[in-house]
Amino acid sequence: MRKAPKDFPGQAFLELLRPPKLTKTHFALFAAYSADPIVLGGALLNLHARGRDNASGNKSDFAGAIEALRERVRFIVQRGRIHRGPKLPKIAAVLDQFVVEMPYRESANSWHPKAALICYQAEGPQRFWRLWVGSRNLTMSRDLDLGLVLDGESRRRKGSQVIGGIDALGATLARAAKLPDINPDDLAKELGTVRWIAPDGINVSRIDLWTRGSEPVAPLDAASRDKIVVLSPFLCDAFARSLADMTKASADRTLVTTLPALRKLGKDGRMGLSDFKLLALGAPIPEGDDVDEDARKADREPATDEEDDDSGGASHSGLHAKLFAAIQGEQIEIVAGSANATDRAWSGRNAEVAARFTGGGAEIDGVLAIVGSATPVSDALLQTLTETEADTAELPLERLRWTLADTSFSLDRNGKMFRLTSGEALSLPPSAQLDVGLATMALHRWQPGVTHIELGEVPLSLQTDLVQFRLTLGDMPPASWLLRVSVFPLIDAERDAAAISRFLSVAGLQAWLREMLEGGAGAGSEDDWDMEPEGFAPKRSSWKHDGLALEDILTAWAKDQTNKSSSLKRVDAVIDRYVAAVLAHGEQLTQADRDDLTALQQTWRIAREVLIAK
Repeated sequence: MRKAPKDFPGQAFLELLRPPKLTKTHFALFAAYSADPIVLGGALLNLHARGRDNASGNKSDFAGAIEALRERVRFIVQRGRIHRGPKLPKIAAVLDQFVVEMPYRESANSWHPKAALICYQAEGPQRFWRLWVGSRNLTMSRDLDLGLVLDGESRRRKGSQVIGGIDALGATLARAAKLPDINPDDLAKELGTVRWIAPDGINVSRIDLWTRGSEPVAPLDAASRDKIVVLSPFLCDAFARSLADMTKASADRTLVTTLPALRKLGKDGRMGLSDFKLLALGAPIPEGDDVDEDARKADREPATDEEDDDSGGASHSGLHAKLFAAIQGEQIEIVAGSANATDRAWSGRNAEVAARFTGGGAEIDGVLAIVGSATPVSDALLQTLTETEADTAELPLERLRWTLADTSFSLDRNGKMFRLTSGEALSLPPSAQLDVGLATMALHRWQPGVTHIELGEVPLSLQTDLVQFRLTLGDMPPASWLLRVSVFPLIDAERDAAAISRFLSVAGLQAWLREMLEGGAGAGSEDDWDMEPEGFAPKRSSWKHDGLALEDILTAWAKDQTNKSSSLKRVDAVIDRYVAAVLAHGEQLTQADRDDLTALQQTWRIAREVLIAK
């Protein structure tokens, strides 16, 4: 009797980002359909070798991550798909510089790939690489997702291989990211020399990132296989028919999907899947991450993701993995990544990413374990499935979101006064209510027929180009999201220092300085970076009792004069910039704290003259 197949091994996504021992993050490029600022902050913390799996980390660590990674990390996401959840700390304002929005028009196509390419630098010239390709967005989702992780370096190692397509993927992301020190062509050349190590038993043939207008290769060929398995939370009629045609030589075909996806299929799509074993898992959390192409052709609005509360796995809220697998004997061929079983994904309209690889028994077990966790959908049940009012209720709201994401907005700044302007008067139905504001400030009602709205005075520490939108339509729950909007004139370059000084306690600043002098993580006694105090001033410890004194600086210097020189220079830059910012923008500082910070500046001035001059 065959043993029950084992699940794929679990892995915390943020944990994958941490630099290997004795390296630091040189740069990192992320692609995702949607993103949550809390997860972006957690990613930065882990890239800086701080933080935890749940995106948390203390405030001084977050400040250090911002300082270290400012021109090294970019998150490339679909415009209009930055989440504005109930938890948005004001320090999230500084994350605007890390985000690039791709202006795909979601009524026709989406920027939909999910990938992370990271370069780690060792002390010498050696670089290490990590590539993750999968189905997960940069959100707090607990849906079932799949991903493939590859580690690479230029030298040849046992089991390493050159993998086609990664050079083009890197160049595409670099062109979108526009990092100042990353030339896309040079990056492609370097990636062409990297040799990659895949998980045991897996052989990767290529990684493809295709953009709008590309011609992707179909995920399955017409050859006969013992078994075909497809995982996709979203479907469309056109691709259901194509899927049937490309797999008709295989008698054993299984599709694991969601009940909302099956409800949206028309007669042709259901006929195309008539020879498939149909199974269902719970629907993923709503993110608008795909649409029903045939619904558009029938003069209906495309469908958004809807969660089905009547089904789902024990440890995940829903199915979000996308996988196409062909099993022959003890070998499995897999195409996995961001592309659903939809015509929108495989016709070259969306931007998508996919890994093509082969595996053995462990990979077959992993796929069959997912199949075994799903609930069979009988022919009788399938015939009763029709779209419900819940399936279509949010479509008008989604249509308005697309319109607003496509609208040309600008932020006009006159000193600290901000105004949001649209290129034309917004056309909203009478039942719609739109509220807007900077991500760090209060919302303002957008009145019908107007082309601009005054957002009021914004302190430098709260200035950002992230604008929050809250849209309500009738009695439906509101939808909230963020957009990056160009500011003119540009926000002052000292905004980061002002923002960080606003939320960083005196104890936190001390921990940050100690870390740079002595190495290691912060003390851990501070609040998490994403905790926003409400209604009270953050507690600020005095420097008199445990601050950095001259003897502390001399002790750090004496430990290793060779390596501490660069550390002292970093501390010098931080004190010069951030202590001055704390004094300038720390409205809640006591006079005693101000005196202590001034004393720290004077102490450091002595150290600079004695130590750095050497």
